Amino acid sequence: MAGTAPGTPGTPSVLRAMNDRAALDLLVAHGPLTRTRIGELTGLSKPTTSQLLSRLEAVGLVRTTGSQTGRPGPNAVLYEIHPGAAHIAAVSADPTGITAVVADIAGAERGRCRIEAVAVADDVRNRT
Repeated sequence: MAGTAPGTPGTPSVLRAMNDRAALDLLVAHGPLTRTRIGELTGLSKPTTSQLLSRLEAVGLVRTTGSQTGRPGPNAVLYEIHPGAAHIAAVSADPTGITAVVADIAGAERGRCRIEAVAVADDVRNRT
């Protein structure tokens, strides 16, 4: 593919990014999963699934969280979204104040702050 621009559909880097995103979406939706289960849900081969999990683990987006027992053979390692990999903030203003909330990428609330409006005139409380 000489001369193909980076990010062109069908290139290995685009396919890797799509596969990585599919695996992350599954981990967000289903919680911890084994490599085998991620492969089954995405349709990817075992080597491809192993490679994408290694990439995601190397950049800190996923981590191992234990193992699944009760099946023949060795215990299967469970992977999950690394909660500290990213955070999101939301701000809400209402007639009585402003609330800010920070959550980790897995959705767990990590902080919250509420500032009540100080009414210095009758109409200020409605203009927060």
